[in-house]
Amino acid sequence: MLSMCLRLADLQEPKWRPHGGRWTNGESWIEPANVSTLVMEVNDDQAPRVRVRVKECKRDEADFVELTMEPGQARLAAGVFGTAPLYLAKKAGELRASWDLTLLRPYMQADHLVPRVVARTLTRQHRYTSETLFEGVYRLTERASATFTPSGLSIHYPDPAEHVLEPRTLRHSVDPLAALDELLTDVIRQAPTATGCVGVELSGGADSGNVALAVKAARFPEVYSFGLLVGGSTGRQQSERRRALVEHCDFRDTVTPAMQHPPFCAGGVRDLCKPHDPAGAFYQEAFDAVREQAAARRCEVMFTGSGGDEINAHHSRTQAELPTPEPVPWLGAKAARALAEVNEHLAPIPVLPVLNRPGFDRDLRLWL
Repeated sequence: MLSMCLRLADLQEPKWRPHGGRWTNGESWIEPANVSTLVMEVNDDQAPRVRVRVKECKRDEADFVELTMEPGQARLAAGVFGTAPLYLAKKAGELRASWDLTLLRPYMQADHLVPRVVARTLTRQHRYTSETLFEGVYRLTERASATFTPSGLSIHYPDPAEHVLEPRTLRHSVDPLAALDELLTDVIRQAPTATGCVGVELSGGADSGNVALAVKAARFPEVYSFGLLVGGSTGRQQSERRRALVEHCDFRDTVTPAMQHPPFCAGGVRDLCKPHDPAGAFYQEAFDAVREQAAARRCEVMFTGSGGDEINAHHSRTQAELPTPEPVPWLGAKAARALAEVNEHLAPIPVLPVLNRPGFDRDLRLWL
């Protein structure tokens, strides 16, 4: 996770220096997000080529964003997990990038939108792609790269990730549940935290339940759990499952009734017209409340559930077509025409399959 402003003119003679939490060179600057889970590395041993990498503070395959600069060119590359998106925009020899889309507001115009992305958003046919709602603003997806030169900005996609679709025979005496438990707990233990205070998003489902049990096994000094409760009989079942996990793990729990924070609720980000991603999750106000609760309890890292829905998503070797969505009555003529392009300009299937819906993990993951 980083934000930056790069001017091609500054890359001719790189003299990068740390200053006030940023690295600066002329009018260019690079600033990593100020969180304990990240580290920034700068390598100028091959100047004028300079490499910058912002990555997770853990061993093995830590996720990263890498920037390579040389005279006349800058190249950004993303790791295999796409932990946090990076948004890009260019203007007159300058490249701006940030993990926070709202910081690129000067490059966005409400009358310059991408029709097919608008149509996807209005019909909830979300697709994994480098395109955003705004013309000239792009997302760097996992394993992708972006090159910025005097000719402009170009996005390069990787080959689709291949996935196994049929079960394989286990080797004798292998226990897959024990292997998953060991792997998950080991990964969670790698999360860097100065105070040992972490949070767990606990929905009451199997995915977050597995993660919660691994967090308990990792023995962090202070663990808080958070959850959004839906209404009706589903909410009652959800509450019972959450209560059992909270008591078993001895978490300090906070629940938030989702209907207290519906879309466009008073005091929410949309009601107050605060900058936000208009293509983000429709439950943004509710998860904003969860984020505020976690921040108030000083959680440095937030663990979320992921797995079940993603495992059942469409993979690179799946030939099945997505079901045709029901028509919606509120589309204008331009959006209706753009529906024909909903499946154009898509990113390839990633290593972790994604669903065709707003990014749950992106909206919930806390970087405090």
